[in-house]
Amino acid sequence: MTADYRVIFAEFLTGSIWGELPVSDLSYSLVANGSGPASVKVPLWAFDWSALAPWRVLVYIQRGEQILWGGPLVAYSVDLENEEATLNCLGLWAYYRRRLITYDAVFAQRDQGAIVKSLVQDFGDGTGQYPWNTGPRALQWDGSAVTGVLRDRAYRRYERKALGQAVEDLAGVQGGFDFGITFGWSGSRVMNVFRFGPAAGVPTDLALEHGANCDIPNYSVDGTNMVTEAVTTGGGEADDQLAAWWYNLPAELRAPRLSAVQSRQDVTTVDVLTGYSQQMISEGSTPVTIPGVRLYPDAYPGPGDLAVGQLVRVRARFGGRLVLDGAYKITEIAVKLTDAGEECTLSLVPGEVFASVGSAASP
Repeated sequence: MTADYRVIFAEFLTGSIWGELPVSDLSYSLVANGSGPASVKVPLWAFDWSALAPWRVLVYIQRGEQILWGGPLVAYSVDLENEEATLNCLGLWAYYRRRLITYDAVFAQRDQGAIVKSLVQDFGDGTGQYPWNTGPRALQWDGSAVTGVLRDRAYRRYERKALGQAVEDLAGVQGGFDFGITFGWSGSRVMNVFRFGPAAGVPTDLALEHGANCDIPNYSVDGTNMVTEAVTTGGGEADDQLAAWWYNLPAELRAPRLSAVQSRQDVTTVDVLTGYSQQMISEGSTPVTIPGVRLYPDAYPGPGDLAVGQLVRVRARFGGRLVLDGAYKITEIAVKLTDAGEECTLSLVPGEVFASVGSAASP
């Protein structure tokens, strides 16, 4: 494996670095608003078997001076014939998806970033106002938690709502946000920093051009999920059930109506339901052109030069004609490293799916 990579072994509860693992193969994925997996192969002699316990260990993947990925060990398999173990890990956010909101948490006109910070500290990380609520105390926060968007939210104890789902729902509504956990050294410890970003993506000057700094072996145009009428249903039963509609009427001048409905039974306000309907229309406003992008090894940009949530320009020419040219948001960076070298592929979505489209109307 290339010397540019290191795999670091740490204790989850204390953050103490236990050492560095010799690795033969590795793969990892960075995902916007999620917990991408990682897998590493380790020789059996390389670790203390008593420490190899799921959820006790954090694994960090460092490339050059950057720690690009981190998260808990959740499973492993042992190959006695080849004298190696495969460690299967999930991004650090996976832990917070396993926690519940176990006490009433009510917010009135609070910044959505402040709501997330309060929920995660109180019910996930063990650093909030409830000392009895244990957690790994693993997260740091920066100034990006101030998003400028105010929300009303109520999470009731009896609902036992999953913490991760609450945060992801907040992120996914119209006017929401991207979030992720980044990593960096502070002395001899690794810091895990929760960061927010705009849902529409972070503008950059980066351009990915087929044949110049990447390969775009294919792209697809998919209208399967196009929507012109979006309905979101909420709490209540029968005729008393809450619902919100959003329409893209200009699109219906060019094509027949396309309807979609989603259920949000835990939502009890029409404004919140409307936000979900708006987002459905935005995401379904146009056929989605999705290119497959594979970065060139040992070239710029590489995995350490890109981040999920960034907006990049993507271009491809065929026969001298520009067949693909647009702004795309990076939603996943997937890296695989073997003896043959490093392969990095990107998952992208068009930037326009995050624009505000359409209008409210009565059914």
